[in-house]
Amino acid sequence: MDLDVPIKISNKLDDKKFGLAYYYNGRITIYLNKKHFLESSDYMINDVLPHEYAHAVMFAMDDFSDESGGHSKKWQNICIKLGGKTCKRYVNRMDIIIGKTNIFE
Repeated sequence: MDLDVPIKISNKLDDKKFGLAYYYNGRITIYLNKKHFLESSDYMINDVLPHEYAHAVMFAMDDFSDESGGHSKKWQNICIKLGGKTCKRYVNRMDIIIGKTNIFE
């Protein structure tokens, strides 16, 4: 599957959203929250981007299932194959805090 999905860093997403995969008129766009990206680019790249890209893949496969809020087992498998570290439905802020420290390395 050849999938061209623009990724935009936006300051228009509300603070609760780290990212958003958006489907409109056959086009898919991924938006990442600029504030959260500046807060932890590693988390955004390693966790949020694969999460949103997995949604984009689901859209490209015409799978708009609302099972588990769009986070079905199929979605989770795609997220993992894309290298997502956690592939969770919601952000766990401890993941960000731990990722910013090196005491566990």
